[in-house]
Amino acid sequence: MRWNSDRVSLREELKAEVTASDRFSSVTSWLHRRLPKFLKWIPETAIGFAMISMTGFLIDIGILTLLHGAAHMWYPLAVTLGYGTSSVVNFFLNRWLNFQMHGNIGRQSGRQLVVVISNYVIWILGFSTVLEVLGVQYQAARLISACAEGLYLYVMMRLWVFPRREQLELVSSEHRPELGVAETGTADQ
Repeated sequence: MRWNSDRVSLREELKAEVTASDRFSSVTSWLHRRLPKFLKWIPETAIGFAMISMTGFLIDIGILTLLHGAAHMWYPLAVTLGYGTSSVVNFFLNRWLNFQMHGNIGRQSGRQLVVVISNYVIWILGFSTVLEVLGVQYQAARLISACAEGLYLYVMMRLWVFPRREQLELVSSEHRPELGVAETGTADQ
């Protein structure tokens, strides 16, 4: 009986050590391994980004539908509120689960703000409004613009907001021992 309870506690201990970001990474790796050979060039983080972006897009389109479709709010304002909400959710989910970044959230969120504003002006407000003015149904206009914005956002997040070099610097600094008093030469004697 004792052996069985030890096995259960060990199993619980192992489960406790696996984080949500580890599980997310396992899923994206599993999906990446199942891609056909001609698509293996796609990074695992692009798969994770697509999964998170779908969640964000559902938040975005849901708010747009509620505010513009049901409440008849002015289209650009409804787009802004939906996009703003989903952008915040996407940033934190990508930071935590997909790119697994830590460190300077101020710099990362500042960069993300620049990306979000430029994306908003170019693709969300600009392109989707032009499509809606041309007679494309508002949800379809938002869906079409989402395709262009998805590629833009992934590239900007991967290369500028969460660059791999910052990830590598963080990992190497976590494994670097701290300098002691004798090593710094600043001992108070």
